[in-house]
Amino acid sequence: MRGARLLVQIALLAAMVPLAACSWMFSPETSLPGRHPFDLGEGRALCGECHEGRIKGVGKPFASFSHSPEFVRNHRLRAARDEQVCVLCHHGSFCNDCHAGKTEIKPSVKLGNRPDRELIHRGDYVSLHMIDGKSDPTSCYRCHGRANNEKCAACHRGGGRR
Repeated sequence: MRGARLLVQIALLAAMVPLAACSWMFSPETSLPGRHPFDLGEGRALCGECHEGRIKGVGKPFASFSHSPEFVRNHRLRAARDEQVCVLCHHGSFCNDCHAGKTEIKPSVKLGNRPDRELIHRGDYVSLHMIDGKSDPTSCYRCHGRANNEKCAACHRGGGRR
């Protein structure tokens, strides 16, 4: 009986040591709440104070949270697979704010995989190109050819506006 009691005590001690080691994470005195960084409030720590550049210490490496333009364009699969990872840093409304159009996203990020993103003109250039065409028509000729070419004629029949 005494041996069984000793084994139970050792098992309890073995279970309590990891809990005690991690208790600072859930303690009200810590600056690391259950959801961060928003819940850290004023004077919050920088991410690098807990998240190292490589696996070392408590936090996951900060570099693993990198949101490159490629990540932003293709994050839907990750978000659908494990939404709980996202809510560690982002409020639940974060997704809706972006996807409902409330948050402005740079076109180079939002539309980065569209083929026309590599073109020299912006998407609204068709409505503005007459300014460049009148001030310096030779700038158009370099890529589009002379003024009478078929590309211009397709829209500008008779030499006028569309």
